[in-house]
Amino acid sequence: MKKVWIPYLGALALTIAACGPKVTDNKTNTPPPPPAPPALQVPAVAGMTESIPMDPSVRMGTLPNGLTYYVKNNGKPEDKVELRLAINAGSVLEDDDQQGLAHFMEHMNFNGTNHFEKNELVDYLQGIGVKFGADLNAYTSFDETVYILPIPSDDPEKLEQGFTIIEDWAGGAKLETDAINDERGVVLEESRTGKGASDRMNKVTIPVQFYNSKYADRLPIGKDEILKNFKPEVLKRFHKDWYRPDLMAVVAVGDLDVAVMEQKIKDHFAKIPKPVNPRKRPVIELPNHPDTKVAIAQDKEATFASVNISYKDKVASTPTLTVGDYRDDLVNGLFSFMINNRLQELTQKPNPPFIFGSSSYGGTVARNKNAYSSFAGSAPDGQLAALKALLEENQRVKLYGFGQAELDRAKQAYGSFFESYYKDRDKLESSRIVGQYVQSYFSKEAVPSIEWNYNKTMELLPGINVEEVNAKINDYIHDDNRTIVFTGPTTDTPPTEAQVLKVVSEVAATKVAPYEDTEVRESLIEKLPAAGSIS
Repeated sequence: MKKVWIPYLGALALTIAACGPKVTDNKTNTPPPPPAPPALQVPAVAGMTESIPMDPSVRMGTLPNGLTYYVKNNGKPEDKVELRLAINAGSVLEDDDQQGLAHFMEHMNFNGTNHFEKNELVDYLQGIGVKFGADLNAYTSFDETVYILPIPSDDPEKLEQGFTIIEDWAGGAKLETDAINDERGVVLEESRTGKGASDRMNKVTIPVQFYNSKYADRLPIGKDEILKNFKPEVLKRFHKDWYRPDLMAVVAVGDLDVAVMEQKIKDHFAKIPKPVNPRKRPVIELPNHPDTKVAIAQDKEATFASVNISYKDKVASTPTLTVGDYRDDLVNGLFSFMINNRLQELTQKPNPPFIFGSSSYGGTVARNKNAYSSFAGSAPDGQLAALKALLEENQRVKLYGFGQAELDRAKQAYGSFFESYYKDRDKLESSRIVGQYVQSYFSKEAVPSIEWNYNKTMELLPGINVEEVNAKINDYIHDDNRTIVFTGPTTDTPPTEAQVLKVVSEVAATKVAPYEDTEVRESLIEKLPAAGSIS
């Protein structure tokens, strides 16, 4: 399963991630754990096959040409609507001669469309108070492209123009040769400014992290040689193949009647022709590998040292669709909360092994592949120590599990957060909630209401037991499909792959000590003084 939408959890740093298919742990060099408890019995809970319902306040539909839409009324802030155009296409769909053109196409939608000549669009929007970058924006990633437009909803003319703009983004780009040639320099400058330490280290680490997949060859910025020399027809081919209604969704959330927004979408987008014999939109895989792959990248301009361990699943993930899936998400989230509490405790020691650390299970660059990952930020010369600490904490959970008191605290934190979020549900601004419907389109998962999230979480939390949370580590940790990546500033003696693998094998062969939980006081004062009196 992928992540079901859960609102941002603030200082609790709770990541509710879904748990994917089980992976068998084939380690042979780990010492035997303590005597095994009785076979795990996941509590039988009624209603687990029930589908997660979409928020009933969201109106969804699909036009005859295949375009999907989501519409929701939300009064915060007043007189404003957040519009999004979500396109299920990004750099990973580029042909060999198109590398960088998914991102280039995003630029071209601001450089002449059916209703706005070059430069008119940005000038118009800035004239009505929509600032480029701060409000108006877009992004291109591996698998998707999203256009962002907030517009006033209290002015019929401005509202109409807003829907006209996203209509043009969907299919009205002119792609004139002069405009394309003029934009080359802008995109190449963006490419040039990105060629810093991160870019240089990415060239070392990405082939390892995205091993043997198209993701490793399709960074959204593309290749300078192609950006300089591609023919306009090559860009038009990308636009024809992938900018089509059956790969698009329009999302409108804001202070406006739902029926009005829905009709605007129908008026502007139903006219876009349905594609005839469209090119198949492939699912790009992240292949498995039978070993641990290591990448070490240092750069003199890097300002931060990090360690990342990723255990990728061997089988494809499935979306979170049922109450049982949602419950599994909660189990996984409780696991993450507890392991991260332990990692946080390590940072408070006199000589901590890292500056900060975290572990969680969730999605990867590939939509259909999940992974359990542990991450730490360390001193430039402390990466091996940070790696050892992360591995040891995972090993400690594998051997001994979490304690009941840890789970109780995690449940309490979850309950407190959801209660607070539920009470503030009417205070959320549209910009904070529109993104979940964009992601619902890409993931095909429902976005339940805050009320449903709260009630279902409160219903399910008490029945989750510590044994089933502890069992997650056996799904997560395995010797194959593992990557370990070090990045950071240049040091006099960089760590080597042999040293990294030695730490891995040493920790696997070590029976670490059990975790010692510290009881949390209910009061800051152990013994209250005797009450005084006023004479």
